[in-house]
Amino acid sequence: MTEIKQRTTAEYQVSHFKVRLVIYLSYIVQGFALIILAQTVQQLSTLWQSSIASTTAVVSSIGIGKLIAYPILGELSDHLDRKKLLSIAAITYILFFTLLPLTHTIFLAVIVTTLAGLANAALDAVAYPTLLEINHGKSSGNVLIKAMISLGEGLLPIILVTLINQKIWFGWLYWLATAILIVNLSTMLSIKSEKFYTLKNQTTSKVIKNKVKWQWDITKILFLTYGFSSMWLMLHFTQWVTRYFHVVQSFTTVNSHLLMTFYSVGSLVGVGLLFLITNQKWIREARLLVLTAIGTIVGLAVIVSSQEMRLASLGCFIFGISAAGGSLQLGLSQLIAHNSKFSGRLTGLYFFFGSVAFFLMPIVTGLFATKHLANMMTSLFIIAGLNLSIVVFNAVHERSR
Repeated sequence: MTEIKQRTTAEYQVSHFKVRLVIYLSYIVQGFALIILAQTVQQLSTLWQSSIASTTAVVSSIGIGKLIAYPILGELSDHLDRKKLLSIAAITYILFFTLLPLTHTIFLAVIVTTLAGLANAALDAVAYPTLLEINHGKSSGNVLIKAMISLGEGLLPIILVTLINQKIWFGWLYWLATAILIVNLSTMLSIKSEKFYTLKNQTTSKVIKNKVKWQWDITKILFLTYGFSSMWLMLHFTQWVTRYFHVVQSFTTVNSHLLMTFYSVGSLVGVGLLFLITNQKWIREARLLVLTAIGTIVGLAVIVSSQEMRLASLGCFIFGISAAGGSLQLGLSQLIAHNSKFSGRLTGLYFFFGSVAFFLMPIVTGLFATKHLANMMTSLFIIAGLNLSIVVFNAVHERSR
């Protein structure tokens, strides 16, 4: 009897390891997807015979896909088999990475890029609740999602620079992601569907019992705004930092691309620090958000004053730690902490507003860049200042309660 119990425990541990593996590998590829269009904008403009502004606007199609999918898939993840939904996400991503380098018009590119948004939403809808359950309610698994995204964002520029130096067609970068996803999908299909659940029945019963009426308040409004502005901040930076330093500051192609790697390394360091600080409860989360907002402004100040590689690298590193080290996830945690009985709805709304930013940012900044590329990094101070105002209000409000 004891041997059977031990064998069952071991099997569950192996299965949950595989579940974590396929989810985290998916987020590494999602890190690719978040910046691959921006990093290959010059090649895509040539492929589609379009302007940089038009090519940049295609990125907004990811936002369209997410806007469509988030309100639906968040609810479906509680009713559909999670393995099936995760498989759909993988297949949809495979279609995106495989087909995009083969498109030759903006119209087809928009359709294909929309698939990336759908895949992103499907992945989020499965990953966050699954990791929360198999980690027995601990948020550490969800914090590591950001680390995996940052890892993907850090690896992609290095791979791209290698391809450029070897004079290899940029499309192979997309197809490398396809290959990773195919291997990941094969692993995913070997996992039994029930291994994606551990606490489903308990969670469902709790939701049924907590029949509390929804009410809007200033905290919800401010943090949903924070979900929008934090996403805008990261996307704006990753979209334009390479081109800004290459065109405005006359950095070499290699150096301007490598700045994204310093940003991503900073992001990974930030995730580690955030994980450690929140796990040990050294600083209250509300105050920690204020520190990240201040750090973001400091990083931006270093970046806009940079005219050589060392200082620019330092600025990108500081910005990565502060703005992309998990502050978006920490903001969601603060929102849910104030309204724990509506965690599912708030998560959907939070990422929905982030998707609005994903949709609007490429269009707005693309038009802005046609005449004001030199001010592209300076304009980020507006968003960073808004974030600081929100988290300071939250810290003061929490202290007064």
